[in-house]
Amino acid sequence: MLSLSIADVPARDRIDFLYETIWSSVLPVEMTFAPNPADIDVEFRVGQAGQVNFSSARSSANALHRTPALVRRDHEGQLFLAVQVAGTTVVEQGGSQAVLRPGDMTVYDSTRPYTVENRELTELHYIRIPRDALALPDRRLRPLLAARIGADSNPLAPAVGSFFGSLATSDALDHPDAARRIAEPAIELIRALLAVHGGADRDAQASLDNTLVLRVTRYVRDHLQERDLGPQRIAAAHHISVRHLYAVLADAGISSLRATIQEQRLEACRQELRDPRYAHQAVATVGRRWGFVDPSHFGRVFRQTFGFTPAEWRRAAPTDMC
Repeated sequence: MLSLSIADVPARDRIDFLYETIWSSVLPVEMTFAPNPADIDVEFRVGQAGQVNFSSARSSANALHRTPALVRRDHEGQLFLAVQVAGTTVVEQGGSQAVLRPGDMTVYDSTRPYTVENRELTELHYIRIPRDALALPDRRLRPLLAARIGADSNPLAPAVGSFFGSLATSDALDHPDAARRIAEPAIELIRALLAVHGGADRDAQASLDNTLVLRVTRYVRDHLQERDLGPQRIAAAHHISVRHLYAVLADAGISSLRATIQEQRLEACRQELRDPRYAHQAVATVGRRWGFVDPSHFGRVFRQTFGFTPAEWRRAAPTDMC
């Protein structure tokens, strides 16, 4: 986690410093602060765990505006979960408004304009994930944007708030292996919180079931380089049995999980063997990075798939392989 305090920055530089910090580490937004920069009080922590961005801010009154112009910029859609720790914050998006007090939460989407107004000295935790990593249908998500989520409206709210609050105040994200392993559970918690919120249990479960294939395929893509990627690990990460995993994939037309993983790894190898950034690396090194420990096996399956050995593919000009 990177920790910053505005007290360490001269008053004349504080607004520029905050713009640079927020835009580079979280998301581009317009900001409104106290008229006198000397009155701006902000302490900020930010860290990354895989696809998940964690940040915490204690700040004097301010407002963040995701304007239509910023929304139109090319970017990967992001979803934010805001967890209120102290003070009062108002989040507005798409005609909805959530007034957050300690213990409350809400979500908002970077692909639509929004405003986050901190009306007094406030403290919040913000969790940002890629919009498509959530894998909830837009029709399910849209009504939840800028809706207050609290213990009185969602039975998962206390547990989710406690989890992210503990994570933000610990040093877990300072340890790369711990940070990597916490990313998927963090996304799953947000997905579960939203699937449950505002709907019957049957509807919530249907939302989770309907996105399972998408979540599994994304998980496979994100973990291709890890040698222990297999059905047991994939099933455990999604809290289902291996048998259920195979049944869901079969319904989606995926007859062999092993073959699917191998095909994606081979395609990644094929691309890297032509990438100038990896030209200095041995063919076996490229294969090993994508889970092919045995060079002979790598060469054999590569040739069976593409018709050329890895070395032949690397040496030949692109036109020679047409």
